[in-house]
Amino acid sequence: MTKISVPSSFTPVGVLLGTLLFATLSAPFVQGQTLSQLEGKPIRRITIEGLKRVPEAQLLEELKVRPGDPFDSKIASDETGRLYRRGSFSEVSPYQVAPFEDGVWLKFFVVEKKRVRLLLFEATDTADQTISLNEKEIREKLSNQQGGLLNPYTLDLDTREILSYYREKGYHFAEAEHLIRDEGGRIDLAFRITEGPKLRIINITFKGNKTVSAKTLKSLMLTREKGFLFGWFTAGFYKPDDLERDINQIRLYYHRLGFFEALVAVNKRRFYNNNSNLDIEILIEEGVRYTLEGYEFVHNDVIHTSVIKSLVKEKPGSFFSAEAMDADKKEIEKYLKDRAYIDAEVKWEPVPKYTGTSVQVKFEIVEGPEVYVDHVHIRGNLKTLDKVIRRELEFYPGEKFNYSALEKSRSNLARLQIFSEVDYQLMPTANNSKDVVVQVVEQPTGRLIFGFGVTSGFGIIGNFALNKKNFDITDLPTSFYDIPEAFTGRGQTLNISVQPGTKRSRYQFQFTEPYLFESRNSLTLAASAITIIRRDFDERRLSFTPSLGTAFDFDRDLIFSIGARLEEVTIDEIDFTSAPDVFEAEGSTSIVALNTTLVYDKVLQEPLEGPYDGHLERITYEFGGDPLGGHIDFHKVQASIELFFPLYTHEEGNLHHVIAVNSKMGLIEHRGDTTKIPIFERFFLGGPNTVRGFRFRGLGPHYFGDALGGTAAWYGNVEYIFPLFQKILRGVLFFDYGNLETDLQAFDLDKMRYTVGAGVRINFPFLGTPLPVGLYLGDAIKHEDFDRTRFFLFTIGAPF
Repeated sequence: MTKISVPSSFTPVGVLLGTLLFATLSAPFVQGQTLSQLEGKPIRRITIEGLKRVPEAQLLEELKVRPGDPFDSKIASDETGRLYRRGSFSEVSPYQVAPFEDGVWLKFFVVEKKRVRLLLFEATDTADQTISLNEKEIREKLSNQQGGLLNPYTLDLDTREILSYYREKGYHFAEAEHLIRDEGGRIDLAFRITEGPKLRIINITFKGNKTVSAKTLKSLMLTREKGFLFGWFTAGFYKPDDLERDINQIRLYYHRLGFFEALVAVNKRRFYNNNSNLDIEILIEEGVRYTLEGYEFVHNDVIHTSVIKSLVKEKPGSFFSAEAMDADKKEIEKYLKDRAYIDAEVKWEPVPKYTGTSVQVKFEIVEGPEVYVDHVHIRGNLKTLDKVIRRELEFYPGEKFNYSALEKSRSNLARLQIFSEVDYQLMPTANNSKDVVVQVVEQPTGRLIFGFGVTSGFGIIGNFALNKKNFDITDLPTSFYDIPEAFTGRGQTLNISVQPGTKRSRYQFQFTEPYLFESRNSLTLAASAITIIRRDFDERRLSFTPSLGTAFDFDRDLIFSIGARLEEVTIDEIDFTSAPDVFEAEGSTSIVALNTTLVYDKVLQEPLEGPYDGHLERITYEFGGDPLGGHIDFHKVQASIELFFPLYTHEEGNLHHVIAVNSKMGLIEHRGDTTKIPIFERFFLGGPNTVRGFRFRGLGPHYFGDALGGTAAWYGNVEYIFPLFQKILRGVLFFDYGNLETDLQAFDLDKMRYTVGAGVRINFPFLGTPLPVGLYLGDAIKHEDFDRTRFFLFTIGAPF
């Protein structure tokens, strides 16, 4: 019987003793003659004695030595070891060799392991001897299993595995022992466990932390206090190894802040409440905080020191910060890699002065040679044409490497939303050149949707849709069975949707060719029919909106487009309580308009995550009515700016913390024979895609509850977006603002509405394709009396 308390380290003594014993007894026993006299004689017979369960014929087949082979003592010893390593025997004795007929008789001797009939777990300190933890999970951790062969040399290891599992679950004082019951060759293996109390940490306190708050220090630790709701969310189990790691992490954190002499240690551990609760006090002696005296740059043979100095941000005299040094290091590396020094390495180290409390930071810069792009290879595109990927790349064979061009190309491919992963491999070739392997993982780009949903603004909506992001109009199927794989690979977009609903029905077709005739010109053809049953009237729209766009050669992110809008709007079924603006728009109205748009898109995108860096500016001007035709003469201007600032990036998984700033403005004015912009052509605010905290169209002027819209609008938001679980779940904290007026002269910034709130964004895996879902809680902290607010809003399938 072996009894073991919670260990801090483990050496499997039994295994070592077994190995030494086997080595000691491996010398053979020779009958009649010396071993050298029998060497080379033919083996006439081979037997294995001691077998009861394992067939001798099976073992003889596994051996490498056969009757008729010349006897070789080294080979015989090796075969003895082979039998031992088989794992079926608790003991293998040295072989025996004896003269037999005109050769030798080779004998092996084994003792078979016994089979475990029952594997039991007994708690010594519970009333019914039932253990508290999951027995199935414990069994999975053991090498000795019920129905398997008993290995006595791993029993101690199994006992320690049990104790390790108990410690993980908070039973710090647990003890365990194993007991073997042998009843006529039938083995029952029992583990007796004294569980003791479950130990939870109630309080973690710090003494001596003057510069760093306790909250920050706790965030560095794996050790946690017991949380609320009985510790369901934070168990607070005491794990000595985790605490030791935490002490080192806190010490390292202080060192990175410039406290090079900081000391951190556990000062007190107080066990109470029958050893079920624990308070921990950590003592910190911060010492003096060192300042930055200056920089030293070495080994920079190409880039002048004055240029590198301009890249670093920290100023001499400021407190030393390792985080700031890491940022300077990245800035220097980026500068070098953008100038073809793709293999450049930058290292830094603080060099304390012999006297005083300042440090000199030495940057060691190894630039390496300029590297050129040799060949570009595309991998992983099983369905997508090579040219669809290559036309999004910002680097070409023969050019010098540019790291920013690699990142921009990756963002361009992510923006297509047809790949779940995009990565690069750089393969060295000759003469300071490297091949670039663009590795993509295609995701399903076609989605056939049948279903229904409930929206915040339009009630119940059915959805029958075909969405294809990697469409190829020329890839026709050769048979009926080819249809699911056909029409794929050219990077075109096709959307066909039929959405009947209780308050809104929409039927839409849209086709986009992003590279018309293999040029940087794009073509979009769109048509839709929409019926909306509003509270006091019905609205129907029938429209056709083609557009042509072009990307400029000097900067492909600058895109100019021209389009048209041909639309027929019908207002009828007007309730007598409707606003006068509705009666003024009664009947059918034709809209004929031309529009131009200029977009400058420098946003970097991460697959499945969306924008994380860069900026996007857009301005659109629309001219409608005479002399083009139609019933309404108007000018419309819309402008927007979107900014994305990455705060922090998790290297594992490439997850980003992002500040996003978005601002949009719109103005529409009547002209010519038109004296007033009709209600259906105005701007409306409120809802999850404009200003949260308000109902759909709930922000702005109303007439007895009916939204009137406005001809001047300004709205936007500031968001902090952060990962919660991989790229599937992200959290968002937001501040939204907006104002809407029926007349530009009445627009007043003092009437701006404000909302604060939080929410989550989910990339829900639907039929193999991520379906974005947004859930938001927003409180309109400033609003007008006539506004209609709403605390909870959600979106399904809307862009983030």
